[in-house]
Amino acid sequence: MTIKYNICEKRHEKKMTQKQLAMRAGISTAMVSFIENDKRQQPTFLVIASIAKALNVKLDELVEIKDKYHYFRQ
Repeated sequence: MTIKYNICEKRHEKKMTQKQLAMRAGISTAMVSFIENDKRQQPTFLVIASIAKALNVKLDELVEIKDKYHYFRQ
């Protein structure tokens, strides 16, 4: 699943509108719409972190990391 799908799914689970999520995350409603409709490149880490906090979920629930230890291997 993608970030856009995970954000949209979590938002619906919390029964939030895009506007409510945007206000809680401190971003524009247009930004939430662009992310969920895949009209932008991947959102920045800070935007994803703000959205995670607004949804009251862990960051890794929005960003799936297939191999968490890949970057630490040599």
